[in-house]
Amino acid sequence: MKELLRVEELEKSFTMHHLQDKHIIGCSGISFSLNAGTFLGITGKSGAGKSTVLKSLYRTYKPTSGRIVYNSEKYGPIDLVKATEREMITIRKQEIGYVSQFLNVMPRVTALEVVMEAIMEMGIELETAREKAKVILEHFKLPESLWDTFPRTFSGGEKLRLNLAQAMVKSPKLLLLDEPTASLDNSSKESVKEMIIELKNSGTSMIGIFHDLDFMETVIDDQYHLANGLFKRVVGV
Repeated sequence: MKELLRVEELEKSFTMHHLQDKHIIGCSGISFSLNAGTFLGITGKSGAGKSTVLKSLYRTYKPTSGRIVYNSEKYGPIDLVKATEREMITIRKQEIGYVSQFLNVMPRVTALEVVMEAIMEMGIELETAREKAKVILEHFKLPESLWDTFPRTFSGGEKLRLNLAQAMVKSPKLLLLDEPTASLDNSSKESVKEMIIELKNSGTSMIGIFHDLDFMETVIDDQYHLANGLFKRVVGV
């Protein structure tokens, strides 16, 4: 099985300038590899550094040290720690998706337009993007009455479903999921599971943070636990 991602001794620290330049370690000593078409789940208590790991992989946080070697379609093997901002923008648009519990979109952009814009970043023309957007919004059970509505008015669950649709519709090579089932009812969780399985079967690799362990165990291939600064593989998954 082909390796897609290798992380070696990743560390991210923060400097708190308002606290006399105090340094806080967000995560350290993070090492693992991920093969194409597999799903790695990360567990741990709130504040352990799980989201810091994902944000460092996506490079919304610039890692302090370590290596993140990603096998890019466009650039070949590339260390995301050292990649330029231009390279990262291209990789985010075309290869790596990120789903957060929080929706961050431009004001006065409708839900349908949010998903269409994500599709068109892949070079797909307008009308095809519109049809693909409608299909995935239906899949995630976002009511059609909301498609032409501005997402700032949505509930937490509706925003999360829109986030999932926006990222998953692109079938990225790598998908990072930060609590993908938070605020979702059981029916919506099933929609997420169906899409995860479909993406895995088509070759998408995934890394996800979970508190819903029952859901996680139905979709992951490997598991790591982050606690007390240690990142350990859970045996027997």
